[in-house]
Amino acid sequence: MKETFDLIDFALQKSGLESLKDTTQVQYLGEGAWHQAYLIQLRDKEAVVVRFPKQEAYGRKVEFDEAASLAEYAGTKAYYTLANSVKPGICPEFFHYHVEKDKTFTVESYAGKAIKLESFTFMEAFQAGAEMGEFFRNMNMAQHGLKGFGYLKWNGTAVEGQFQSSVTDFMKEENEEYLSDFREFIQNYDQPILPSAITHLEECMNNREIDESNIVLTNQDTSPENILLHTDGRVSLIDPVPLLYCGDSLAGNFINNYHTLYPAFFNSPRYAKHQFDRFEEKLQTIADGFMEGYCNGDATVRRRVKQEEFIKLTSLTAFLQKVLHSDMTLEQKIRYGEKAAIANRIPVLVKRIEEFQWEDEKSGTKLA
Repeated sequence: MKETFDLIDFALQKSGLESLKDTTQVQYLGEGAWHQAYLIQLRDKEAVVVRFPKQEAYGRKVEFDEAASLAEYAGTKAYYTLANSVKPGICPEFFHYHVEKDKTFTVESYAGKAIKLESFTFMEAFQAGAEMGEFFRNMNMAQHGLKGFGYLKWNGTAVEGQFQSSVTDFMKEENEEYLSDFREFIQNYDQPILPSAITHLEECMNNREIDESNIVLTNQDTSPENILLHTDGRVSLIDPVPLLYCGDSLAGNFINNYHTLYPAFFNSPRYAKHQFDRFEEKLQTIADGFMEGYCNGDATVRRRVKQEEFIKLTSLTAFLQKVLHSDMTLEQKIRYGEKAAIANRIPVLVKRIEEFQWEDEKSGTKLA
């Protein structure tokens, strides 16, 4: 405990905060996939969270990688800064990081407790989703000032997109890859699949227009464990995976995660503790709220988001089949479950593909 206490004290002082006085100020919050977190009660009544990288994640040792750590934490800081300029308080307003072998840490404002789906009402679920959807929509209009696109990397002095090439050319190749992967899935799947599945995906690709003007600073990881609920009903977001990409595509990713991925992956070690299968209807309600807040009544935006959701759904299904027929690593088993679980999951995803709702049930509008 003393070693941890000393590390926390080092992190606080390095961040310009007061030093620890006794261990009663420290509360262990738990661990995520990559970090251990501690809640620190400072004497001025403000609380902060100190996070340290885990030495092992997904069954393998985590080697110190200065550039990767700088990209992650500088990217988080850039995202928090832009997010709070768009919606004050949506993310921790204080964030400091330090990268050094055996002394890497982040310190950020304590934003509250993660939502508990079992006590979340359907009205709260819809409202939280709508608030996040509105926030994502507004983030699409914010000027981020970062170069390139894709996941963020450290260029020696700052973060930038992994790719500096033409967005249009990259997306053309990505579209072809999506189609190729799903055609391969259909060819290798042991059951017939409705022809409408590939037809719809082809239509999505024909209608998909992503270029430099669509690239925004967005967030790939908005799982329930990263959504915090305030006592007044407001939500906050933590632990983002920032990237420079199309906002509509990440909106579709959000919808697919809450409609399909989280409930379907309930039996993978990564998500087992959350028991998402018990709360499938609430997760879908969050997604419905997000769609309303993000699209703001615009049928054209809604159509694009539905297309991106379908692309993510078909891509996930094709990917899982490749994993199923490979020599799985321990990390893959933790993320996706054992082969039996994956084999049982794929038909569920195929059914969702074949029964995908292209119509807006409220207005009857054709979305694709």
